Amino acid sequence: MTIRDILAATILLLVTLIANSFIWLNGAATNPYAVLILVPMAAAMLMLPFRLAWLVMVVGVLGQLLQLQAPLPTHHQMDTHYRAMVYGQVFAALLLGVTLHILRIRIVRQQQAIRALHQRQHRDEQLVTIGTAAAQFSHEVATPIQTIQFMLEDARQRYPNDEDLQRAEQQIRRIHNLLLDWRQVAEDVRVNRVLEIQVNELVQQVRDALLIARPDIRVDWHDNEYPGWVVHADRTLIPALLSLLHNAADAAPLDSKIDVSTTRVDDYWQMTICNEGTPLDALKARGLGKELLPSSRGVGAGAMLSYATFERFNGDVSWRAEQASTITEVRLPVTKVVEPEHD
Repeated sequence: MTIRDILAATILLLVTLIANSFIWLNGAATNPYAVLILVPMAAAMLMLPFRLAWLVMVVGVLGQLLQLQAPLPTHHQMDTHYRAMVYGQVFAALLLGVTLHILRIRIVRQQQAIRALHQRQHRDEQLVTIGTAAAQFSHEVATPIQTIQFMLEDARQRYPNDEDLQRAEQQIRRIHNLLLDWRQVAEDVRVNRVLEIQVNELVQQVRDALLIARPDIRVDWHDNEYPGWVVHADRTLIPALLSLLHNAADAAPLDSKIDVSTTRVDDYWQMTICNEGTPLDALKARGLGKELLPSSRGVGAGAMLSYATFERFNGDVSWRAEQASTITEVRLPVTKVVEPEHD
């Protein structure tokens, strides 16, 4: 509610009061121009917030009802007719108010849906741009990786017991495997291949991948067993979960740990990630994942990719601040797989 709304409401209230006073002094219910009182009332329902609009409506209806108390310069036989006219105008005012109220709600919802659609389209365009750049970079990286592998093999023949060469080979091999995994993920997305991933296996794969990628992170896992429950997704699910864990680790201060808990609520599997550190403000928490938000650690591309990934699998991810921590919640639909009975 702004000052402009209050000023407009004040003007419409004055117009309504002046109009009712004029009608009262000039025939009251017998004045054929009494119907014009509906004009400022309709304008209030179209222009003002609902509370102020209904305030104008109530004042206008009360002014119309007060016309019944004015002396009528007519015969007594016409009193019933004029009272019916007043009641008809009151009914018309209330019907107009309810109708405009419902129409405004529908218009607001449609505008919100259009804004969400535009925001999603803009995000999808950004995702396409990021995906195109990632494909180009992975293609360009493959050639120098192969060159480095050949150089390391040649150096290994000359220095077979060098530990630094062994560690370098392990890292190059890991990069090579990541490129192969990326190509497999791209192929799954291209053919729209959806897998049945056991929830227990999903958690274990995420734990193993995080341990390999970030051995420096201290993670306190609180997960339960979910035998028979599966998630329908493709190979992008695990990288999306890992991206959220990486973000939580990067946002947490040094020598702190991350709490990760998993649970099942009805037909949804939920992972909750809690990391200490400066919590997100409410505005950034609402926009995170839906758009690129620049910060000291990046632009939020990982969160946006994870958000889009969970959305494709009918899930969602949300962020909220809690005291001195940031809480990340992931929800994914799960189904129970019935094991076939054996005779």
